[in-house]
Amino acid sequence: MDYTYIEQLLEKYFECETSLGEEQVLRAFFAQEDVPVRLLPYRRLFVEAAQNVAGETLGSAFDEKILSLISEQEAMQPLRVKARVVTMQRRLRPLYKAAACVAVVLALGQAAQMPYSGGAAEQENIAGVIKNPDIKQGQNAVAKTDSAATADKVTPLPVAN
Repeated sequence: MDYTYIEQLLEKYFECETSLGEEQVLRAFFAQEDVPVRLLPYRRLFVEAAQNVAGETLGSAFDEKILSLISEQEAMQPLRVKARVVTMQRRLRPLYKAAACVAVVLALGQAAQMPYSGGAAEQENIAGVIKNPDIKQGQNAVAKTDSAATADKVTPLPVAN
């Protein structure tokens, strides 16, 4: 006997390309008593699948049992709804956080713009001004330089009328 059709159906079955009708043909074929020897390894697969399909149907009372269990649990633990009042401050909280982040970034940017390499030279200049003997203790250095600048000015000649 030629079983090429059954072999083709088996190939399609293992490639997941069979229809429900073709799978029923395979189940009916392997449910027979006389199956060729080369196809016997597949018999167990289809016979057990047919038995599992027949045994896994749910009874009519299943829905009623599940619904009664759910209603019992709801009776034991009533549904609690937690309502939360959302204030304006809570709504604006993400904006506050964003503004704080921007302020931190701007402050760090300002700090990064200060020169780091000229620090030693500036300290030496400041120390030299303080040790200058021309400037008396407590006298403003700017005032001393202003008085020196006025002394160096040339007085203009009177203009004849």
